Amino acid sequence: MKATHLILFLLVILVGFSCIDLFEFEMQEPERTLTVEGYITTQKKVHIIRVAFATGYGSRFLGPSSGIGGAKVFINDEEGRIELLSDQGSGIYHTSSEFAAEIGKAYSLNIELRDGNRYVSTPELVTPVPPIDSLTYQSTRIATSNILNDEIGVQVMAHFQDPRDQQNFYYWPLLESDFVIISEPELYRLPPIHPTNPRGAAPKACCSRCFHKETPSPFSVNTISDVDFNGLYQRRVIAYVRDNGIRFKEAYRLDLLHLSISDGAHRFLSLIDQQLRLRGTVFDPPPANIRGNMVSLSNPEEQVLGYFFAADELKLRVYIQKSKLEFVLSPPTTVPDDCRDYLNPDGRNSDPRAGMNPPLLPIEPPFDWNPPN
Repeated sequence: MKATHLILFLLVILVGFSCIDLFEFEMQEPERTLTVEGYITTQKKVHIIRVAFATGYGSRFLGPSSGIGGAKVFINDEEGRIELLSDQGSGIYHTSSEFAAEIGKAYSLNIELRDGNRYVSTPELVTPVPPIDSLTYQSTRIATSNILNDEIGVQVMAHFQDPRDQQNFYYWPLLESDFVIISEPELYRLPPIHPTNPRGAAPKACCSRCFHKETPSPFSVNTISDVDFNGLYQRRVIAYVRDNGIRFKEAYRLDLLHLSISDGAHRFLSLIDQQLRLRGTVFDPPPANIRGNMVSLSNPEEQVLGYFFAADELKLRVYIQKSKLEFVLSPPTTVPDDCRDYLNPDGRNSDPRAGMNPPLLPIEPPFDWNPPN
């Protein structure tokens, strides 16, 4: 009887396997989408354009973009004048240091890849940006999901007159900024892997005051239209820097740009900001590929990502001083080490690869460091 049951069981298994159909699956190559990033302004300087391929399947993009070298990249104005950009490698292209856009003129970006495919942007007209009368700042407190811990930061306000009888679009990108790091080297302790005295007290004689550069955090795309305040005097928040307990122990020098941009650039940047603010809730708009102003001349149906724009520029700078802030994050973050080693908290030579330690922070201020008294 047991033998009969075993035979029936084996027959069932064999019949089951005999009914399986093989599914032929052909792996598709990921799609490559051209991405373009960069803009020019009315200031004479090296302007940077980045050209890359993003890879993905459908609307889902995978991994970082790979830079495209060997392309012919140039900018032309409505009068036919051309600025040829130099290839710096890894998809980075530079104008000359003497190049600048002019107010009232329109500019287009042209790209020709080594395979012969050509791309061009729609023309971008440069409109004047109004002058800034003054910059002020204030501490701010933002409620978070943790009711016991609000986010503390600093808002920077620009005071200016919006022009009447014309529509204006503004963009305020943040630049790399400098600030003072205050540390407590007398509180330094040996690392836990020290062979004889793990975590033992080992006060250092130097240094407690250094200077550091960073791109302000959090990253945001700050752009606005004057549709609701056309012709009115403005006290407008143009920047926000989060207090992490270290940035505002003494002075923070914030650098940013005051730009006038086109309607199209404003819409593009606004959509980018909207996507960056997604939090994964049911109230979020669906993520989407955001089309810019670059088109393919070889294949008009090809999707191209990114936006090239031209803007009038004013560079802004403000020293945010702790002594003039209403409040800061409390308690501040303790840095129990030589401030020069702030970028390498595990100590010099902790990385066995030669030359891989980050640089020491300087104790001397930048040559143009000049906070108000």
